[in-house]
Amino acid sequence: MLSKLNTIHWSGLDSKEQALVLERPVFEHPGLADSVAAIVRRVREGGDKALAELTRELDGVSPQVVEADLATLRSAAQTVDEPLVRALQTASERIRTFHKSDMPAKTAVETAPGLTCEVHYQPLSPVGLYIPGGSAPLVSTVMMLAIPAVLAGCDEIVMCSPPGKDGKIAVEILAAAYLCGVSGVFCAGGAQAVAAMAYGTESIPRCAKIFGPGNAWVTEAKQQVSQDPRAAAIDLPAGPSEVLVIADSSANAEFIARPALAGRARTRLASHPPDRQ
Repeated sequence: MLSKLNTIHWSGLDSKEQALVLERPVFEHPGLADSVAAIVRRVREGGDKALAELTRELDGVSPQVVEADLATLRSAAQTVDEPLVRALQTASERIRTFHKSDMPAKTAVETAPGLTCEVHYQPLSPVGLYIPGGSAPLVSTVMMLAIPAVLAGCDEIVMCSPPGKDGKIAVEILAAAYLCGVSGVFCAGGAQAVAAMAYGTESIPRCAKIFGPGNAWVTEAKQQVSQDPRAAAIDLPAGPSEVLVIADSSANAEFIARPALAGRARTRLASHPPDRQ
């Protein structure tokens, strides 16, 4: 379900109201840190068994397959509609082109006679990717995380995504994972998936670093495990989507709608009053 769009007539607001609209949202969840710590501890101590129990308790389903093997991923890519496959391939190529141009290179500088300083880059492995599920399969997140990992030369790319009501990962996410070169996909979500990738279980490898967005529980779990030397590093805590679209009557309505829908977590549509559009 998409969030409701709030229409704001910017020119009708005074300076204080405009400042209030521009404030970043603050989300407070009393008891969140303790709840997440308990989940992380259960997975760290109980492994796959605890992960399965938490999936039943929190997601209300029992995953039919904990790990999606290569055959399952290939089948998903063959099952989804051809237009989606073409869209995934087109988007993947654009993402790959962008990140390939931005790849760091080895540097060697002679800072004094006989003294050379060098910078080397080495890929991490395994790396863990968290792909949110829920109301919509975020195939774009698969591409934006997996393609840079492949370009970096990561040998093992682990991906976790929560099960749907049928106990399975959305077929679109599996297809994207196959097309982008993910090596292992596991049906697990929430803070428990982050803990599994951070500490490892009987099935899920312990990852050197975890990437990807998620809700408050996922974000809290990432921050907690990053502070434990036994666990994994993380990218950055993910916040709510923030999208600003500036357009007038000459703009393409479809182009305006796309980023607004992409930022569905919290989107505001700012406009002039009707008589000035």
